[in-house]
Amino acid sequence: MSAPTAADNPFFETWATPFGVPPFALIRPGHFMPAFNRGFAEHDAEIAAIAGSAEPPSFDNTIAAYENSGRLLQRVNEVFHHLVGTDSNEELLKLQREIAPVEAAHWNRIRMNEALFGRIDALYRQRDRLGLTPEQVRVLERHHTGFRRQGAALEPDRKKRLAAITERLAELGASF
Repeated sequence: MSAPTAADNPFFETWATPFGVPPFALIRPGHFMPAFNRGFAEHDAEIAAIAGSAEPPSFDNTIAAYENSGRLLQRVNEVFHHLVGTDSNEELLKLQREIAPVEAAHWNRIRMNEALFGRIDALYRQRDRLGLTPEQVRVLERHHTGFRRQGAALEPDRKKRLAAITERLAELGASF
């Protein structure tokens, strides 16, 4: 059996299924790594655009843009983890062991991104003056807290140590 190509990868197509349910019958283990790789690359580019924006940070160009980023990665990740948790096999488990530290490193890069956190922190510090709805304030506060808890405000050497620990834990968790 030949490896799936991008042209026949269900993750790169619009799902014409009821309620957008993943077409599980069409998804093969070989579809995941190309989809993860594209998802990581797209998400990295979206984060770089948000973090590198020349516009002053606003809720829309920072928080809403962050929340709307990584759609392909989210799609692949959700299907993958549902399958690993409910209908796993050796091929999927091997892939889980491979992808777990890569995924942890991806999220470490995002959550420890100084420019992105700088934009979030700037909004957080002036949240009472931005005219945000209570829901927007709550979302901003949750992102700010999440980024801080995941190392965004640490010194560079401590960020590096936390990233190594996070990636090792992901590797061990997938192996377990």
